[in-house]
Amino acid sequence: MTDFSRRRFGQLMIGGSLGLTARPASAAEVINEPGFVSIGGIDQWIAIQGNDIQNPVILFLHGGPGEAQSPFLGQFRPWLRDFTVVNWDQRGAGKTFGRNGASTPGMTLDRMVDDICEVAAHAANCLSQKKVILVGQSFGSLLGVHAIKRRPELFHAYVGTAQIVSIKDSFLYLARYARQKAVETGDQATLDALDQAETFTGLRRLGTLRRASSKWAMAAPDQPYVKMIDDFRGQPSKDATDWIEGGKFSGRTIGMRMPAMDMRSLGLDMPVPFFVIQGRDDHITGMEPARAYAEGIRAPAKAFVAIEGGHYACFTNPGAFVPAFRNLVMPLIHSA
Repeated sequence: MTDFSRRRFGQLMIGGSLGLTARPASAAEVINEPGFVSIGGIDQWIAIQGNDIQNPVILFLHGGPGEAQSPFLGQFRPWLRDFTVVNWDQRGAGKTFGRNGASTPGMTLDRMVDDICEVAAHAANCLSQKKVILVGQSFGSLLGVHAIKRRPELFHAYVGTAQIVSIKDSFLYLARYARQKAVETGDQATLDALDQAETFTGLRRLGTLRRASSKWAMAAPDQPYVKMIDDFRGQPSKDATDWIEGGKFSGRTIGMRMPAMDMRSLGLDMPVPFFVIQGRDDHITGMEPARAYAEGIRAPAKAFVAIEGGHYACFTNPGAFVPAFRNLVMPLIHSA
């Protein structure tokens, strides 16, 4: 069963599906429905928000692993005029972790991709839509590419931002950038740490490079978003505790397998339109690796768009992200 909220429409939950009441076709209806739904055998937290339930539907896949978006739904206000946005705290993250705890089963890539497909089908059914638009940010971009390959019939298109290509390559890209900045600024401590990391091999080398580069990981445009996260983490609340502990749990489980993940292993043929909107100053996943990956993709339609911003450009620069997103996906929706 679910405790999914019914504030707007007085809906009845039957078999885990949210049924919306009928309304005149011309009347715009705001929706703001957060709550738990049974997905993949456990209760998982989902929020559906938008200014008109007839708008195209976005399923947003948050980063991390474990960087749940539930505390930061205000970041999506610029998206809600044209789209209904479905946010989901992934298995092991945020409110979903708070409900299920450290006994959460199925912390595997395969199970989480199945979760995406279930959430997408649930959202489409709730909102009387045939398909949804899948948006993946950072770790969510890794999950998202797997999902469109597994169940393409569920998705109008895929849009990646802070797009991951290879975890290993991302760590090496960041280390090269950190070394460049350390030389430019005379940051001897970072140079020494990077040199020390190069004496190791395998996962130890990658992890040490990542830590040695951490000072330079977040670009200046990311700082307001990072501060928002830090302020939230400092709150004495259950939500903050669940967010922090879920991040740790996800890192210990699926996060430990990430260095071996490479999107190119899935092949470059994509069954749905494939777009990437990347911050120019994203030094975590990297703009150039994302560009090269997108340019190699073969899909019904594709594009790579660079905008000002860093790893969190979709939030810190909505004035560029949302119009770029709209211009890419709306023609597909209207022609469907």
